[in-house]
Amino acid sequence: MSGRLLKARGNGGRAHRLWSVVLLGLLLGACRDASKASGTALFVTIDFPTTLFIDQLVVSGSVGESGIGPYVLPGQPERLLTNGETFRILLPPVENETPAEVNVEGLHEGARVALGTGSVQIRKGYEVELTVRMESAPPVDPTFCVDCPSGCCMNGYCTRSTFQTCGTGGISCTSCNPATANACSEDGFCACGSAPACDPIASDRCDKGKCRCGGKDACPSGLQCVGGQCQCTPESCSGCCDGNTCVPGNQREKCGSGGQGCRSCGFFQCKAGGTCG
Repeated sequence: MSGRLLKARGNGGRAHRLWSVVLLGLLLGACRDASKASGTALFVTIDFPTTLFIDQLVVSGSVGESGIGPYVLPGQPERLLTNGETFRILLPPVENETPAEVNVEGLHEGARVALGTGSVQIRKGYEVELTVRMESAPPVDPTFCVDCPSGCCMNGYCTRSTFQTCGTGGISCTSCNPATANACSEDGFCACGSAPACDPIASDRCDKGKCRCGGKDACPSGLQCVGGQCQCTPESCSGCCDGNTCVPGNQREKCGSGGQGCRSCGFFQCKAGGTCG
């Protein structure tokens, strides 16, 4: 089978330093040729009983403190995989003897049927071989993993908590948005500095651990960051906009709702829902 370079599902081009330390690509059906191998890599061989019918692999794991995947090989099932098939994980330079762990799940028609784990130490500038033995495994709940206190659940597998797979306690993993966060906290939530991820309504970025709107701090409640300026908009204000201030919209002189401009009811009352009558 010809090699195929894959990208992480669901991340598109917005990965936040996704493989600054780890994965650059995965090739299913890669052939090992030591004379052509260059850089640091893992050359993984899968080993499983012939009684298992596997048409896709889910590859995850870690290298040092950074996570791998999950990645799906191939992206769409095309045939049943055979015992002894291989794939290559390309790595940027890492220190010698950095521990690496590779978890491989075997899928059949989207359901997990096999599972295996292998570990090895990295050799800087060399390709290291690793065989992962998979055994039969029952299908699992893809959104929650038991016995996963410090990680999160991705495709039913306990995954190390990282920026791209953030969470603890076995809950479903979250991919942190680099526009609103700069880290996955130890408690398993996407964070900007020591605080939760920025509200995309009130800010336009997480900058050095602080939520910002343009050149200032994030907008206060009721205002939206638009073009680097805090403005009262229908997206940010449930009451009405008195100029550039969001007010409840329940007063006779300032009546309204849905972030529209406030209006005066004159001799009438401001009723529930921000209407004069």
